[in-house]
Amino acid sequence: MADGAANTPSRPGSGRPPTYPSSHDAPTGPMPQVSPADGLDSDATAYVRVPPKAPCHNPDVKAYVRSLAAPKASSDLPVKASGPGGSGDGDATASVRKPAGPFLRPPGPAASSGPYTPRPPGHLPATPMFDRPRRRRAPLWLSRAMLVLGDIPIRVVYGVGAFVVTAVVVVLIFMLFSGDKPAEPVGAGPTRAAAPVRRPSSSPPAPAPVAVPAIPAAKAMTTFTGSGSPIASYVVDRTAGISYAQYGAPWAKTSRDPFSAAQKAGPARIGSGPVPVAVPEHPATYADYRALAAKVAKWSLRYQPAGSAFTWTVSQRARYNLGWLAGYKVSYLVDGKKRSSQVYVMVIGTSKKAPAMLVASVPDTRKSLYRDLNMLYWTARAI
Repeated sequence: MADGAANTPSRPGSGRPPTYPSSHDAPTGPMPQVSPADGLDSDATAYVRVPPKAPCHNPDVKAYVRSLAAPKASSDLPVKASGPGGSGDGDATASVRKPAGPFLRPPGPAASSGPYTPRPPGHLPATPMFDRPRRRRAPLWLSRAMLVLGDIPIRVVYGVGAFVVTAVVVVLIFMLFSGDKPAEPVGAGPTRAAAPVRRPSSSPPAPAPVAVPAIPAAKAMTTFTGSGSPIASYVVDRTAGISYAQYGAPWAKTSRDPFSAAQKAGPARIGSGPVPVAVPEHPATYADYRALAAKVAKWSLRYQPAGSAFTWTVSQRARYNLGWLAGYKVSYLVDGKKRSSQVYVMVIGTSKKAPAMLVASVPDTRKSLYRDLNMLYWTARAI
């Protein structure tokens, strides 16, 4: 039974081609006839399908295969199989379908029943991609030049460009102004030789610099008599970092370099500001400030008549802060008359980078103001 079941072809409508164990088992003779002895009814229809075999000489099989590949016709629609009497009552409906398989071309509008014509080797379909015009390639020398220019640094390119532009501008300037000619010089008569400048045979000698002796280690201040000027307010010199008395009349505020604050009364002057001379690093003792006060006193001689005689009058510590007071007297001639001035110089340490200085000068023509020198010493302090 197993062998018989294996050799039994598939029934119609199953969608599968008939199978056989091997090619030699497939029938090659005429179509077998069905009889009642085979166990089938006389009106039953048996379908036997023989797979294609090369070569196949059975005309019935060839005709059947061609009918399967042909377009579907009206005969492929379901039909009713009638019985022996042909009445069609109670008859079964048999569907004739075109079996599908890998060896058949699928039906459809794209399928062609005509013969296959092979295309020649190397044939390509004409598509828009191949119909585009070919772009022209740049010459070889131009491509190489572009590669060489791409390797040059941009700074070199800018430098060469600037040089070319400058050269073009210079050439244009020479071309524009090449036609200009200088005007002809106006004729002039012979010039006389310049007469030599006569200098006097004898000139007055320059005044000798003021000789300043060493400052004494200690010399007490002289307290001058008199009432002095009234104190109207206090000068707050934030640039120098000190404060001192601001006098009333006859004193008045003024400005004078290099002082940051100043006041005057006729030829008398008072001014303050940072120390204008070189300062040793971090003066921390009274001896340091004494030496610094001596330097400032020599610097203040520029405001005194040249050739004056110099004498120290005061050398003592500052009253409130770390500092030093140095005073001196200068004598000089004015219109053949002997005159003198009293000068006080104070150097005071502050929170600023450089110490502060306070310079006051009163000539002997205003002796009533000598008392104001003492008041400066008593009121000056760091802020």
